[in-house]
Amino acid sequence: MNALNQIKFKKTAVTVLLAGIIAATVFIFHNYFYKQQAAIAEERDSLTATGTIEARTAMAAFKVPGKIETLLVDEGARVEQGQELARLDSSELNAKLTQAEGAYAAAQGQESQASNNVTYQSQQIEAKIKQAEAGVAEAQVGVKDAQDQVNVAEVGVKDAKDQLNNAKDLYDRLRLLHDQGAIDDRKLEEAKNGYERAQNAYNAAQISYERAQNAYNAAQKKLQEAQALLDQAISARTGVAVAQAQQEAAAGQVKQAGGAVEEAKTYLADAILKAPIAGFITQKLLEQGEMVNAGTPVFEITDLLHTYVKVYISEKKIARVHLGQEAEITVDALPGKVFKGKVVWINDAGEFAVKKAINDQYEHDIRSFEVKIDVPNPDLVLKTGMTARVKILEGKQQ
Repeated sequence: MNALNQIKFKKTAVTVLLAGIIAATVFIFHNYFYKQQAAIAEERDSLTATGTIEARTAMAAFKVPGKIETLLVDEGARVEQGQELARLDSSELNAKLTQAEGAYAAAQGQESQASNNVTYQSQQIEAKIKQAEAGVAEAQVGVKDAQDQVNVAEVGVKDAKDQLNNAKDLYDRLRLLHDQGAIDDRKLEEAKNGYERAQNAYNAAQISYERAQNAYNAAQKKLQEAQALLDQAISARTGVAVAQAQQEAAAGQVKQAGGAVEEAKTYLADAILKAPIAGFITQKLLEQGEMVNAGTPVFEITDLLHTYVKVYISEKKIARVHLGQEAEITVDALPGKVFKGKVVWINDAGEFAVKKAINDQYEHDIRSFEVKIDVPNPDLVLKTGMTARVKILEGKQQ
């Protein structure tokens, strides 16, 4: 009987133990499943996304073709913006610069000579014009003086004519009286002498008038000659205009030659390759001695100190994302390490649908928005291309 009781007791104990194990197992799995579901729900609701570590990259290329003479940096080197990276063989460019500078100097000489010619001609012509103007003024004074002399002579002729007429009338009257015996010979002789003197005075006045008229005509001719010289001197100003046109043409050649010099200098400067951005040489695409075309990349430069991640946030969550918002970034290559970042850009337009509507009557496409998170990388531990998991922290902004 005791043995039977013992067997029953053992069976009961085993049954209770199994029931306890089953209950414990159910409890553990239920708790684990609950936590898993809670974690999944929290994960789905949180602002998390996966992206790739990226960095600003620029290709450094020459603007002119040529042969690479020197490479000054190698892969892995850190460079600053504007730093020299490589040089082309510039012997031909130096020769072109020398040629352009020579042409520029020659053009400057021609322009200077043309300018001096303008000045010289202008001074000479203006001096001749002033001299001719003085001659015209002097001739005009001579004409006026001669005209005055003609006027005086005309008055003299008129007076002499009047006196001659009076003397003739007196002589004629006295001669008639003499013939009648009314006067003696002496009075008639005096009247005759007065008439002859008046005639001589009239003749002299006529000669003076003729001389004055000749002098006036000569003065008029001199004035005409002086005016002709003035007109000729003034017309010579067209020569100055021609010289000025030649000087302007020479100045244009100077500008053209100066432009050629600047172009040659630019080509020579372009034979030096400078870093377009600060960063690290991540690729060297050509070697020293190779020929390169304009625009062909020689180096790839990546700003590894300032990496970033671009992720896509659905439209249901995008309203919770703001510029300056803090974020935590983790990468599989560095487990347990968390990098700090912040949101620096949010695309205003949705990129693509992440959930397709089954029935447009009940549900619309859900679009996503690109978000850029800046991730400082001072230690250079982050590499471009790494898969990164981003968690945007709500309520935290820088």
